[in-house]
Parts: sequence; C-alpha cells; structure tokens
Amino acid sequence: MPQPTWTAPEPGDFRDAYLDFGWMMRQRRQPAPGRDVFEPAFVRLKGDDLPAARAALLDLVRDGAGDSPLRMEPFERAVLEARCTPGADPDEGLPDEYALYRRLGTPDAAHADLFEVLDTGRPVALRPDDVPRAQPSTRQAAAAHKVQPIVAIIDDGIAFLNARFRSAPTRTRLHAVWLQALERAGPAQGAHLGEVLEAAEIDAMLARGAALDETGVYAETNARLIRHDARRSTGHGTSHGTHMLDLAAGADPADPEDPARDWPLLAVQLPPQAVADTSGTRFESYMVQALRWILRRAQEIDPRAPVIVNISMGILAGPKDGTRFAEYQIAREAANWERVKGQPVRVVHAFGNNHEDRLVARFDYAKAESRSATDQSITWAVQPGDQTESYVEIRTAPGQSSEALDIAVTTPEGLSSDFVPLPAGQWRSLQLAGETVGRLYHVPERRLDDQTVQRAHYVMALGPTESCHGEPLAPAGRWGLACRYRGAAPMTVHLQVQRDDAPAGARAEARQSYFDSPEAYGWSALHADYSALQADSPIRHEGAHSALVTAPARQVFSAGAARVDTEAADFPPSDYSAAGADWSVPGPTVGTVADRSRVLPGRVASGTLSGSVRTVGGTSAAAARLTRALALSAARITHVGGRGTQLDDFDWDRVGRIPVPEGRAARLRDWIVWS
Repeated sequence: MPQPTWTAPEPGDFRDAYLDFGWMMRQRRQPAPGRDVFEPAFVRLKGDDLPAARAALLDLVRDGAGDSPLRMEPFERAVLEARCTPGADPDEGLPDEYALYRRLGTPDAAHADLFEVLDTGRPVALRPDDVPRAQPSTRQAAAAHKVQPIVAIIDDGIAFLNARFRSAPTRTRLHAVWLQALERAGPAQGAHLGEVLEAAEIDAMLARGAALDETGVYAETNARLIRHDARRSTGHGTSHGTHMLDLAAGADPADPEDPARDWPLLAVQLPPQAVADTSGTRFESYMVQALRWILRRAQEIDPRAPVIVNISMGILAGPKDGTRFAEYQIAREAANWERVKGQPVRVVHAFGNNHEDRLVARFDYAKAESRSATDQSITWAVQPGDQTESYVEIRTAPGQSSEALDIAVTTPEGLSSDFVPLPAGQWRSLQLAGETVGRLYHVPERRLDDQTVQRAHYVMALGPTESCHGEPLAPAGRWGLACRYRGAAPMTVHLQVQRDDAPAGARAEARQSYFDSPEAYGWSALHADYSALQADSPIRHEGAHSALVTAPARQVFSAGAARVDTEAADFPPSDYSAAGADWSVPGPTVGTVADRSRVLPGRVASGTLSGSVRTVGGTSAAAARLTRALALSAARITHVGGRGTQLDDFDWDRVGRIPVPEGRAARLRDWIVWS
C-alpha cells in the first residue's frame, strides 16, 4: 500500500491558495475542455490618460478583437462603453475598475501596461455553442414618486413571483432580478452570466392571475439556467434568498398601511455552484459584480433614494482586517458610489453563526531574547466522508511578520512534515501514489492600493477524505498543526478553520472540520454538559465571525443574532451568534432578534411559493431585520448624509432599540434594534 510523503519546499505560481488547490482538485477529476477556459479577474486601469486606457480595454473585449484573451459580461461592458463616450463620462470620479474574464494562463505581464490585476476567481469554461437568450433592455425612467428606500439582496434562491414582493396582485416591486448562472459564451465576445428578468416580464407572468403556475415557471427557468447536478433552490419549499428578502422588505400587497409595500426591490441570485462552496472560493467575484449591477440599476430607479443591500452570506477564515478582496471591494464600491453619485448606500452583512463550532485558535509568544522550546500545537479533526477540500489559515497578528514562523503538519498516521522554513511564495505538498492530497502554502503579501496590503500568511489545504472519482484521498482523523517561532519580539498566531459545511438543503457532500484540545471539555452550565472551553484552551470563541464584516467603511453594517427569553424578560445572544475579537472587530454593528425562543428558533417568513411560510434563523435573519430597520430609516439616512456614526442612521421614532447589558457587546454590541 503506498505511503504518503512530503515534498521539499518549491516555488509556486499562485495568487490564492484556495483557488490554486481547488482548481488542481477539479482538474484531476474533470479536466476543463479546450482553450475556452477563462478566469474572472478584477482590474484597475493604469496610466495618466485614462480615457485612452478605457478605449484600449474596450478594443480588447469587443467584436473583431481577434484572438484577444479578454472577455466581459454584457453589463460590465456597457459600463465601459458608456465611459468611453467622448466628453460624457457618466461615472466621472469613480475609479476605473472593471470585472472581466481572461483566458486561463494569461500572465499579468501581458497587460501590465494597461491595468493591474487586483483579484482573480475560479476558472470557468465558456463553451462557444452555448448562446444565451437575448437580453431585454435594462433602461427605465427615474421614479416620479416620493423618495423610497431601494432594498436589494444578493443571495441564493429568489422567488421573483412571490406575492410578498408585489405592490398589487399583478404588479411586482422587483424592478429587475439578475439570475446569475455559470458563465456561457455568447455574441460580441461576451461572457454571459445568467440572465436578467425585468419588471415587465414578471408582470406579464403575474397577469395570468389564477392560471399562474409559480412552480412551473421556476422549473422552466431553472432548467434553462442551472445544470442538473446543482441545487435549484426555487424548486424547493424553502429558498434562502426568498426568506431573507421577505424579512427585509416583504409586505402584504393588500395592506396600504405597510410602508414596505411601496419599496422598490432589486435582487441578484448567485449561481448555485458558488453558494454550495461555503469556503467562499467561488462566490466572491459574483458578489462584487452583483453589487456593481445593483448600484447602477438603483440609480435608474431613483438616483436620490438610499440603497440598502442585504448580503446574508459569509465565510469564516480570512484576514479579518478589511483586506480580503470581496469585503474590500464591496466597501469601496459602496463608499465611492455614495461619494461620487450622492446616493446613500448601506450594505448589511450577517456577522456569523460559528460561535460554538471550535474553528478558531490562538497561540501567544511572549518577548524573549532567545527562543527555545517554542513549539505550540493543536489537533485539527478532519472528518471522514468529506467530498470537498478542507482548509486552515494561519496568520500572525497585525504588524507581525510570518517570516519567523515555521509550520509543521502531522498526518493522523504520524507522518510529520517537520519544521522546514517555507519562504513566502512557496509550498510543500503531501503526495500519495504520485498525486497531491494536501499542500502547505506560504501566501505572499499582495498590495491592493497605496494604503491596503493583504499580509503574508500560511494556508494548509487538504483534499477530500471520500470521493467517487477513484482518486487518492487525504486521511481522515486527527491531524497535528504545530507552530515554531524564531523571533525575539512578542508574537500572536491566529489559526482559523475555513467553513466547509453543506448549506441547508444542499447535498451533504461536505463535513466541517474543527479544532480539538484536551482543554476544550470543561463544564458548561449553559448546556449542562462538558463542552466549555477552559481558560488555558488554545481554542477560542472570539473571532469566529464572518471574514466579510471587517471593512472600516461607514456604509457597511453587520448584525448579530439575539433570541427572546420571555421568562427572564431578556434578549441574550443566540448560542451560535459569533463574537468579535481584539485582533479583528469588537463585534457587530448591532444585534437584532433572530430567534423567538430557545425552543422556537428562527423567524417566520415566506417560503418559496406565495402563501407558504417557513422558519429560518441565524445571523442571516438578523441581517435581514437590520436591513428592514435601515429601510424604515431611509429619510433619516438621507438627512444625516453619512455624517456621524452608523447609529445616527436609525430613525428611533420608526424602529425600536433595547440596550445590551455589559458583557455581551462582543456578540450584540451596544443595542438590539427592533423593526
């Protein structure tokens, strides 16, 4: 029987450890066909003559560009074309940054004189025979009614026919829904990312009245856009995006007293394949494109109206200092749009649900003139039956370098990689039968702008522990992760297991790994069992929040989850609701009620079909309720104009608040907002 072996350090051509390892696994199982494989890329134009740079980029992505390796999604291309109009740049003052697709293998140097690449995403195959349907016009006149908040959502499974999103039986409040799907090739050298349903199309469906078959419409739409092996959320009774949008902005169309009945809506349904990968490797590029689309569509609806965007999705591991590309760019898009266009933007994130899941650990090293016996270790429990990759990020505290830190990884069978220095930009692989089943990366730092640097860090990646592809498997069991510090200054090391579970309703192919230690089994009075972390445990509750909630932007909010305790007349944090940390953010912006009680978790809202109800909780529900509170405060947001703190945005005459007792701030901050 072949035995695993560790390779020596070697230079690696990678930008992102997750993308590199995940793509290697994908290629081993199902190699992408031909040359029509492209990677999403987000770029910033360079040079003193930006109009000329725009024209040059447009030449590369338009018809007749020959064998250009660049493509654009039609919406992004329309933005670029508008900015190329001589003397009439509609986005003057906004950064020249664009989402595009470039043929896999195209080096950054190929266009280094034109743009810098800020980020890349998971490669996709663009089949030239896969032409999407023609897209309707996306233009509509600005609103003539009084200013109303525009509520938008980026999520999975948007039931666009649902009665809770109508202003009348045959009139939708959804001005447009972007049903994103895996990219397809199309005319004009485009990379088509699903299709957009306009309000007129939805209204035409609603006009069928009693003859409308919501289930049939969703089935037809899903068959057209979504592969058979992906989860078609609107084909199920519960769809996450539908539930969240109802909590955020749903209304009874027959109730004229409900202010939400008049709120315009926008929605983006992410590709189900991106949602299924809970590590976040696939959904970041789609999420950024979604926000850019929402802002421009909101401007068409009413350029004065505050735009409240709900993103009830997240990932766990990351820098948690505002530099992960998705949170960095989402915050920039919101802040720049508000600054240049004068249209208020608020983005609401879920703070995270992993408080008790043992996914964060910490090692501290005191100052010492010379180091000896500095090894600190922890067990990483990797479960059997996991058909997806598993990851751990190892990061030093802000201002501390990872160069003096060495990592050793030990398999469940006892094979150790030993402490071998691994320079930034290199990796070591764990190989079995000639195939890589694990890899330790030292990811180099990367600069996003003059003030923002993604710091160097380590990532340990493991392949699946179960597979139907006949490939070598990573061993399941108790892995050892050890750190050795060679420096003299104090050092803090944070270890984070990346999220790797299966979303609700998805096929159970993923199983969450976690940290373990002997000090993690103290008595818990809360749960009446031995599940409490003792004081000397390296495993921590603090910092187990989403990695998308730390950008320091006035426009970005996050919500922790509280539950109702009727007997004690109290609103404690829900057991799962994450806590902030001294090395990240101190906590969410506010808390909102996401659970009716300990025995009745979640909030009741609409299921997929009109008239159905479901119960869904988590900080996703908390974020949706915060979105509603901000929408109710739209006039106040417009009046404040971005001045003051985030709490100044709330209209306390329209939403309630409950003070949070001392000791809960890391999970609920100072106030529970009631809407």
